[in-house]
Amino acid sequence: MTEYRFHWWPARKQADLTPSIAFEAPSPQHGVALALQRFVELGCDVNAVGAHIDVIDGDGARHTVLIEEVLDWLKDSQQVDFVERHGLAPLIRQWQL
Repeated sequence: MTEYRFHWWPARKQADLTPSIAFEAPSPQHGVALALQRFVELGCDVNAVGAHIDVIDGDGARHTVLIEEVLDWLKDSQQVDFVERHGLAPLIRQWQL
Protein backbone atom coordinates (compact mmCIF):
# COMPACT_ATOMS: atom_id res chain seq x y z
CA MET A 1 0.00 0.00 0.00
CA THR A 2 1.30 3.46 -0.87
CA GLU A 3 0.38 6.59 1.07
CA TYR A 4 -0.06 9.97 -0.63
CA ARG A 5 0.00 13.24 1.33
CA PHE A 6 -0.93 16.59 -0.17
CA HIS A 7 1.20 19.51 1.01
CA TRP A 8 1.39 23.20 0.22
CA TRP A 9 2.69 26.33 1.88
CA PRO A 10 -0.46 27.87 3.32
CA ALA A 11 -0.66 31.53 4.21
CA ARG A 12 -2.54 30.74 7.43
CA LYS A 13 -2.82 28.06 10.08
CA GLN A 14 -4.02 25.50 7.56
CA ALA A 15 -0.62 23.81 7.79
CA ASP A 16 -2.10 21.38 10.30
CA LEU A 17 -4.49 20.13 7.62
CA THR A 18 -2.54 17.60 5.59
CA PRO A 19 -4.87 15.33 3.64
CA SER A 20 -3.61 11.80 3.26
CA ILE A 21 -4.91 8.75 1.40
CA ALA A 22 -3.53 5.27 0.81
CA PHE A 23 -4.20 2.74 -1.93
CA GLU A 24 -2.57 0.45 -4.48
CA ALA A 25 -2.05 1.63 -8.06
CA PRO A 26 -0.62 0.04 -11.24
CA SER A 27 2.44 2.34 -11.15
CA PRO A 28 3.79 5.25 -9.10
CA GLN A 29 2.68 7.74 -11.77
CA HIS A 30 -0.82 6.32 -11.91
CA GLY A 31 -1.05 6.40 -8.13
CA VAL A 32 0.02 9.99 -7.75
CA ALA A 33 -2.35 11.08 -10.55
CA LEU A 34 -5.30 9.34 -8.88
CA ALA A 35 -4.28 10.78 -5.51
CA LEU A 36 -4.17 14.27 -7.02
CA GLN A 37 -7.67 13.79 -8.39
CA ARG A 38 -8.89 12.79 -4.92
CA PHE A 39 -7.18 15.76 -3.26
CA VAL A 40 -8.90 18.12 -5.71
CA GLU A 41 -12.23 16.47 -4.85
CA LEU A 42 -11.43 17.13 -1.17
CA GLY A 43 -10.97 20.82 -1.97
CA CYS A 44 -7.17 21.04 -1.93
CA ASP A 45 -5.76 23.97 -3.90
CA VAL A 46 -3.42 22.40 -6.45
CA ASN A 47 -2.52 25.91 -7.63
CA ALA A 48 -1.21 26.92 -4.19
CA VAL A 49 2.41 27.95 -3.86
CA GLY A 50 4.56 24.91 -3.17
CA ALA A 51 1.78 22.40 -3.79
CA HIS A 52 3.14 18.86 -3.99
CA ILE A 53 2.40 15.28 -3.04
CA ASP A 54 4.61 13.31 -0.70
CA VAL A 55 4.61 9.63 -1.59
CA ILE A 56 5.43 6.99 1.01
CA ASP A 57 5.87 3.57 -0.53
CA GLY A 58 4.94 0.35 1.23
CA ASP A 59 8.60 -0.22 2.09
CA GLY A 60 8.85 3.23 3.73
CA ALA A 61 10.71 4.98 0.88
CA ARG A 62 9.64 8.60 0.52
CA HIS A 63 9.73 10.99 -2.40
CA THR A 64 8.07 14.23 -3.42
CA VAL A 65 6.20 14.86 -6.65
CA LEU A 66 5.37 18.40 -7.74
CA ILE A 67 1.87 19.03 -9.04
CA GLU A 68 3.39 20.26 -12.31
CA GLU A 69 5.13 16.91 -12.78
CA VAL A 70 1.88 15.00 -12.35
CA LEU A 71 0.03 17.20 -14.80
CA ASP A 72 2.84 17.07 -17.37
CA TRP A 73 2.70 13.26 -17.18
CA LEU A 74 -1.09 13.30 -17.63
CA LYS A 75 -0.75 15.52 -20.71
CA ASP A 76 1.53 12.98 -22.41
CA SER A 77 -0.14 11.43 -25.45
CA GLN A 78 0.50 7.94 -24.05
CA GLN A 79 -1.79 8.72 -21.10
CA VAL A 80 -4.93 9.59 -23.11
CA ASP A 81 -6.68 6.29 -22.30
CA PHE A 82 -5.83 6.55 -18.59
CA VAL A 83 -7.04 10.17 -18.44
CA GLU A 84 -10.31 9.28 -20.16
CA ARG A 85 -10.88 6.10 -18.14
CA HIS A 86 -10.48 7.93 -14.82
CA GLY A 87 -12.11 11.25 -15.76
CA LEU A 88 -8.93 13.28 -15.30
CA ALA A 89 -9.45 15.72 -18.19
CA PRO A 90 -11.11 18.35 -15.93
CA LEU A 91 -8.04 18.29 -13.70
CA ILE A 92 -5.79 19.04 -16.68
CA ARG A 93 -8.12 21.80 -17.91
CA GLN A 94 -8.27 23.38 -14.43
CA TRP A 95 -4.48 23.64 -14.38
CA GLN A 96 -4.44 25.35 -17.78
CA LEU A 97 -6.66 28.21 -16.60
